[in-house]
Amino acid sequence: MKQLFINIIFCAIATVILLVAPDYYSFRFCSTILGLYIIQNFLFWVTKPDKNFVCFEFFFMISFGLTNFIYPVVYYQINPVFSLFEFSFNENLISKCTAIAFFAYTFYILGVTQIKKVETESSEVFFKFGEKQISILFFLTVGSFILFVIVGGLTHLQNVYSDGGDIQEVGIYSYFNNLFVVFCYLILMFVFRQKSKIKMLIFSAIVLIFIILLLMTGSRTQPLAFGLILITAFGINIRKLRTYEFLIILAVGISVMSFVVLARTSNISKNSWMEVAKDNIDFTSYFDVFSDLIINNRNLYVLVDYADNVQHTYFTGFISDITSPVPGLTRFIIENSNSPPELMTSTNLPTYWEFGADSQWGLGTNMVGDAYLAFGLPGVIFFFFFLGIIIRKSRAMMNYNIYAYVIYFLFVSHSVFYSRAGILFNPRYLVWSLLIIFAFQFFSRYKYKLNYTE
Repeated sequence: MKQLFINIIFCAIATVILLVAPDYYSFRFCSTILGLYIIQNFLFWVTKPDKNFVCFEFFFMISFGLTNFIYPVVYYQINPVFSLFEFSFNENLISKCTAIAFFAYTFYILGVTQIKKVETESSEVFFKFGEKQISILFFLTVGSFILFVIVGGLTHLQNVYSDGGDIQEVGIYSYFNNLFVVFCYLILMFVFRQKSKIKMLIFSAIVLIFIILLLMTGSRTQPLAFGLILITAFGINIRKLRTYEFLIILAVGISVMSFVVLARTSNISKNSWMEVAKDNIDFTSYFDVFSDLIINNRNLYVLVDYADNVQHTYFTGFISDITSPVPGLTRFIIENSNSPPELMTSTNLPTYWEFGADSQWGLGTNMVGDAYLAFGLPGVIFFFFFLGIIIRKSRAMMNYNIYAYVIYFLFVSHSVFYSRAGILFNPRYLVWSLLIIFAFQFFSRYKYKLNYTE
């Protein structure tokens, strides 16, 4: 109850700050918000019953802070046109948008706060998902990756990050990529639940090879998601990572991801990664290693600007996300609708406004801006509070409900890049993953009934 009371107070403080936000950039105002953000998180972790840092809440806390508070406090002072901030935006909205981001986060923390005193999650799980099912998942993962490579998926990714390929291009490799990603998510969630240590080691090693191959193309989003699931699953199913182990993994992960960004312009066949990475080093601040998150702060500014001065998109902007689980449905609706296709995919709006349609690369989006663009401040409250509830409920139920287990791990996979994505978690991966688990559970029960009746 103490934690709940503290976070209600912070929601009230964030509301007042938003109401008094100046209509111009104020370093003192933005710095105050960053300070409050740090204080709230400190109090959250001090009063949190479970001190395990390898979880969604910790990864999301770091990511959200970097995405929404570092530019106005650090970069705007030393290099206001850092990276994508060289493109125009309304600088008078910086203070207000920083307040909106803090406002959103306080309601997320309120949602994730434990209302009742519960036991700390045990590493023991009670739902059934046998070794045979895990082995099937593994072979589905391997098979889908091989098909992804055969149809040119790796080559396409390599071209996107080295030769200017179109990241929006859709081909048959896109479908195999989606299948591989879903199967890989699932196998990594369950790989440490096997009794056979040999299988555990072999399955993990082969998936790690897949991750390395993806990293070599310049892709980071999925490899990072796979890595987050892997270390979290280890902590839940094997043992909690020690602090120094977690810090080492964190340092190595940041270094690898930063290196991949610096070397992205190099083709893997040229064996010139080190040279290209060295040539691309141009540090403005120590925070440059997190630039892929920080640059998406600009999207918050342009999305709020559009919502305040043009219109809110309401449910229209979520059409592409909601229909994505059904192959071809999104394209069918867009082609047969009177609404502008750009408004039906709100995550592409910042790119469309800057470069027009059919851009080969994107500017990304911002989850706070996406929620605000849809329904304004009521939408921000609803989406972030509901996100907190989902995290709290799925984490509390994951020991005895396999669907809660899967949902929590899917959000873990998204935790670092969530702040620079749309507010709706990728419905395709969510729905497909749950349907696959449902199929496994259905056939398992069906086989059990057949054996029982015999």
